[in-house]
Amino acid sequence: MCGIAGVISKNNSLSLKDTVFAMSQAIKHRGPDGEGFAFFSNTKSIPVFSNETPQINKESHSFLFNPNTSIQNIESNYEIAFAHRRLSIIDLSESGHQPMCDTQGDYWITFNGEVYNYIELREELKNKGHVFVTQTDTEVVLEAYKEWGVECLQKFNGMFAFTLLDKKNNQVFCARDRVGVKPFYYSNTNKAFAFASEYKAFIKSKLIPFEINETQQFDFIVNGNLETTEQSLFKGINELKPSHYLVYNLRTHTFQVSNYYSLPKQTLNIKSELEIIQTIEEKLLNAINLRLRSDVEVGSCLSGGLDSSIIAGVSKHLQPNKQMKLFTAVFLNELFDETNYAKQVSDFVGGNWKTVSPTADDFFKDIDELNYYQDLPVWSTSTYSQHRVMKLASENNIKVVLDGQGADELFGGYSHHYMALWKEQFSFKNINDSKQTIPNAHKLFAKQLVKDAFGLSIDYSSYFNSDKKQFGKSKNEKLKSTLNAQLAADYQGRLKSYLKCEDRCSMAFGIESRVPFADDVELVDYLFSIKGSEKIQKGISKYLLREASKKYIPNTIYTRRDKIGFETPVQKWFLPHKKQMINEISSQLNFLNTDYLASNFENLLINKPNFIVRLYSLAIWKKVYSDL
Repeated sequence: MCGIAGVISKNNSLSLKDTVFAMSQAIKHRGPDGEGFAFFSNTKSIPVFSNETPQINKESHSFLFNPNTSIQNIESNYEIAFAHRRLSIIDLSESGHQPMCDTQGDYWITFNGEVYNYIELREELKNKGHVFVTQTDTEVVLEAYKEWGVECLQKFNGMFAFTLLDKKNNQVFCARDRVGVKPFYYSNTNKAFAFASEYKAFIKSKLIPFEINETQQFDFIVNGNLETTEQSLFKGINELKPSHYLVYNLRTHTFQVSNYYSLPKQTLNIKSELEIIQTIEEKLLNAINLRLRSDVEVGSCLSGGLDSSIIAGVSKHLQPNKQMKLFTAVFLNELFDETNYAKQVSDFVGGNWKTVSPTADDFFKDIDELNYYQDLPVWSTSTYSQHRVMKLASENNIKVVLDGQGADELFGGYSHHYMALWKEQFSFKNINDSKQTIPNAHKLFAKQLVKDAFGLSIDYSSYFNSDKKQFGKSKNEKLKSTLNAQLAADYQGRLKSYLKCEDRCSMAFGIESRVPFADDVELVDYLFSIKGSEKIQKGISKYLLREASKKYIPNTIYTRRDKIGFETPVQKWFLPHKKQMINEISSQLNFLNTDYLASNFENLLINKPNFIVRLYSLAIWKKVYSDL
């Protein structure tokens, strides 16, 4: 897990050395264990060190990619530069240094992420005649590309974003994992094509000026959407979408983006529910087992909900002699607090349980830092809870954590998943059965059907000045007509937003966060090959997941029907800070009717708290990034 950046100069009109160094420094938090560079021309490839490159890599001559030239001494006659910030997880030795090349120097890579099945792939490639000189998954990616070209992506199980220079074919190959656990952004101007793990690398290096994309801005304020298109909130910076790769032709300075993966659309003909449950258990254990591969200690986030509890329980089953550190945000005396459940799980697995209790004072003290590291404004204060959990893990010397993101989108964990199933198989009994999880289910379903039929939306136009009122109405998202279709839409849509927050929260503290539910291709493919009606049964959400994992968790977790999520006491936090928040919002967002906002502040806190969160976070984000 690391940070990557790079520049392809088109006309020698920028300082390649200064630009790529500034990009690397902007994302140094992603890789505090080292920094490396490589510069390329038509005839020459040279690895380069900085003051933050480990001494052993400067002195070693064991590998072609070990640098012996300082970036300060690089001349201006190079066209391409790669940068890498290292977080040492697999192969902690000097052989894990990047940018890395093959033994002939024909292929160079800067890589972020983990290919969890790298051990199996290395053996497969060895049998085909490939020679390996390191124990890293990065080298496996290089050799896999040499063997299979872009089809190597079909072989990888894990999370990744990388750029690979193919000198033989005079092209650059960029790719991102199937669901978007790891980020990849790029810009393309008359001067250069550039890429990086975070937006701030483009802004702080002055490659792209800080300008806000107005369309994306209002989509965020009104709908809570971010990164739903290739364009971003930052004008001039695009996102390489999950399941896509990009091939850049160095002769013509043109590129093409292609899709390489789609979710299964055909359901399997499975004999029995028992067979489904046994197969899920097998694939779940394998997914978690692969993600326990590490040369450093692995911990886990623990909310007390089903998903994180399963990860803790299965991890203990797989590694019975290890005590795992578990990290929880607690809010004592709040209705949504899950401390009791988290403690039960920790006791059940014999964990080393650590807790943190974020406060309103903490939130307002850290809000600038939160928005800086998030790269984008946040839509919920739950992101701050996650931020503090990752900080807690870092304070306990953990560099890898497991997390439960993705389980809801695979197994059916949200209330609207029930409704999609009811649309698919309407039955009053099905609706009645759900009352333990969804109070007033009939009423909520009827409201959803009306919204789907008439396109009802929320009108925020009164909060905008007259010239912006046209942006004030939210988009009505129509519920899909089958559960599997809704799960697929969520998996390929809203999940990426959660994963983006996961990535930035963890990487702010130099932590690698692994999400076995979200990015294990074998588990994902299997779940989307099962009929939707199998996933919510007897009114029970994530029915198959519960049955497949019940022996690994306390019975109180197995039988839980409520769903809380990462909550914070928003009303208690925000009301005393109303004046401060209104002042911040009015100073940065001049398109708002702040008098109307101030007069309706209390009502919004009760009925639409996340609208206030979005406005306040956008204002803070704009202030922070305007000053970079």
